[in-house]
Amino acid sequence: MEIDFLIAKSKISNRHNISPIEVKSSKNYTISSLQKFKAKYDEQLHVPYVLHTGDLKEEDGILYLPVYMTMLL
Repeated sequence: MEIDFLIAKSKISNRHNISPIEVKSSKNYTISSLQKFKAKYDEQLHVPYVLHTGDLKEEDGILYLPVYMTMLL
């Protein structure tokens, strides 16, 4: 299981404060590592993100952001 980045959205001791981030540069990709991570640590997670070359969307509790929106994290 590989996650590119983890961001703490608040104090580490709080629940629902860690956001995992996967960065994808190709148009065809899978997010199996992120889905496994989400399934295992769901209670500790805030919003999982995928930074990709496509459009903004939300699917299955994962927020897909275009790479140019990285600064909004």
